[in-house]
Amino acid sequence: MNTDELTQITTAHHNVISRHDVEMAEIRTTLNTVSHKLDQVGDKLNQVAAQQDVNAHQIALNRQDITSLTAGILDLRNLVADYLEGRAN
Repeated sequence: MNTDELTQITTAHHNVISRHDVEMAEIRTTLNTVSHKLDQVGDKLNQVAAQQDVNAHQIALNRQDITSLTAGILDLRNLVADYLEGRAN
């Protein structure tokens, strides 16, 4: 092998290393971006889960309120019926 051939091989080798370094930098950047996006998705999922817990609690409270309101209406209906029956007598 002569000097020119060795120089060409060395130049090609350096070019390959340079391309590899550029590609690895791009991969690292992409991985960092993906990692950041996954963190954001995780945060959103946690927010959604927290909101679902709040909603479930509110639904339970609403059901209790509806049950109490229904019982109150039934009591009022019975009072009115008793009153009307008493006036009729």
